[in-house]
Amino acid sequence: MTYLASIAVDAAPELHAVRMFFDEHGEAIANATQTLGGPAASARYFVLAQAVRETLRLTRTQRRQLVDIHRLMTLQNVGDPDRIETQLFAKIHPESPIIDDICLLSDRLQELLVQISADWSEKSSDRDGYLYKEVA
Repeated sequence: MTYLASIAVDAAPELHAVRMFFDEHGEAIANATQTLGGPAASARYFVLAQAVRETLRLTRTQRRQLVDIHRLMTLQNVGDPDRIETQLFAKIHPESPIIDDICLLSDRLQELLVQISADWSEKSSDRDGYLYKEVA
């Protein structure tokens, strides 16, 4: 446990931001991914959350996975009849309180993506805001 605490202190700002986001919203993200994407999406979130806890820097793959979670929560794949997201979304009652929770969570996640994109582009040769383009 001491080892992980020392990583968190020394972490890059974007990694620290993701860890704090997961600490604050992890349970809600788990519920949203399960509700909107089923067990496979939920498992992908848990693998990402564990990787973020243990890594020394946020990788491009982990950034991509964060964008994928945002896409799931903003229903970007709903409408394709062959996707599980369409079937699962159809089961949610429009007045269900989870709808508001997911909307608020997706807004917070977008804010995080913009923040870590800015942190990353300051250090990277790619100054075009990679993640922000992915979300926008």
